[in-house]
Amino acid sequence: METVKIKKFALIVLTACLLLSLTACGGENSPIKKGDKYRDFTAALTDGGTFRLSDHKGKVILLNFWATWCGPCVGEMPAFSRLVEAYGDKLALVAVNCGEDEAAVSAFLAKNGYTFPVALDPEGEIGQLYPSDGIPYTVIIAPDGTVSDIQTGAGDAETMFVHYSGMLDRALQ
Repeated sequence: METVKIKKFALIVLTACLLLSLTACGGENSPIKKGDKYRDFTAALTDGGTFRLSDHKGKVILLNFWATWCGPCVGEMPAFSRLVEAYGDKLALVAVNCGEDEAAVSAFLAKNGYTFPVALDPEGEIGQLYPSDGIPYTVIIAPDGTVSDIQTGAGDAETMFVHYSGMLDRALQ
């Protein structure tokens, strides 16, 4: 009987240690919050180039996580084209595709005429730096490199253009 109690206690201690190691240390897999410093990454773009987040410090950055199969993601995408046009050189926008292959993503972009930078994250490595409960997931990074706003979910393109414009304006102040 005593052995069973010791085994149960050891299992409880082991579980507690595992949970603490996953959550208490923070690390790069913990959710990002307003005020946190950005988490740098380099990613391949669908146009053959690369995007390194730290290269855009000094601008406001809109970092969006999406997929072609996600209705709300696709619904808000026209807003990104308008934001790039409206904010020009003040904005660095990158839409990070979550887990799809390059051919499918490139075909989707061509079909819809999107020309803003789209990064590929087939293995979810970038997504692990910015974990969320779902997509679309957008992180606004202020010119000083801190997270100024976070948005999960989306409405129609017009609604999101207005919403993101407000976030970008606040980040630029």
